[in-house]
Amino acid sequence: MSILLDLPSLSFPAANAEFFQRKAPLVLEVGFGDGGFLTSVAQAHPEWNFIGADIAHGSAARAFKRVRRAGLSNVRLYHGSGLFLLRNVFCDGSLFRVYVNFPDPWYKKRHASRRLFQASFFELLSARLELGGALLLTTDSEPYFNQTITLARNSGYYRITETTPPSTILHTKYATKWRAAERSFYHVSIQKHTGHTLPILPQIHKELGMHHALLNGSIPAVKEFDKVVHHFESGHVIVLDVMRMIGREGLVFIARTHEPELVQELFIQLRPARRAQADLLLSVMNLGKPLATRGSSEAVQVVSRWLTQRGLTICGTYY
Repeated sequence: MSILLDLPSLSFPAANAEFFQRKAPLVLEVGFGDGGFLTSVAQAHPEWNFIGADIAHGSAARAFKRVRRAGLSNVRLYHGSGLFLLRNVFCDGSLFRVYVNFPDPWYKKRHASRRLFQASFFELLSARLELGGALLLTTDSEPYFNQTITLARNSGYYRITETTPPSTILHTKYATKWRAAERSFYHVSIQKHTGHTLPILPQIHKELGMHHALLNGSIPAVKEFDKVVHHFESGHVIVLDVMRMIGREGLVFIARTHEPELVQELFIQLRPARRAQADLLLSVMNLGKPLATRGSSEAVQVVSRWLTQRGLTICGTYY
């Protein structure tokens, strides 16, 4: 059983049955923390399909272990932005419910753009929720709670119902800690009652194959490396370092790509080509199952240019 969401195998957007190979109400939790709430609600509703998203490495690791121990077949985890999934992976009208528990309110004014809940979020959510589907929010921040309700109400797509938080939320790690500190909790159901008038298309286009290049020449000796930063229309690439492979001929370039709500760590390998009319193959390794996007294309192009500056010639590309 696969617990991690296999994005490279999915179409963008993906039909509901692609996630679990069965038709069932689809639920998203944005920011699953240690996975305690996600696990408990998935156990309580085996008839639902659950996808959890969190950007924190530690949270992803802890939730993975928790879901695996529970033996849940109706949960998939994504180590990344839930907003990325909403914008690019889910179809219009596909989500039955969205949970957001204790989101970071980003109190400082200069950080306001980092808040999850913006007017644009509620536009997007109105397209992705099914009619009658709902966002369930719990927070300990009254200002953020009130701001969120105002944004949702002003969009015109939702019915707002303020209630007390469910018991499953009150017994999660952070809720238990903050109850002991006598903080107040605020909970609301934001239910879609009318749809967005136009479809909202994915922002990131996923390529069918991973990008690569064929080169002629010899693998260069690298004594030192200065990081390379490259900007493109919708993001940027940073090539951080290069390492010589141990036990075989080749180099591995370490790169990071930044696109809207998507950050990828890429390992781009230069090695002798096999069964190709070239000396060398430059390709993205499959570690972490990276997505083939504009960012990975730009990363391979950046490394290709770096190599041509050291005497290699390009004789074939897929980017």
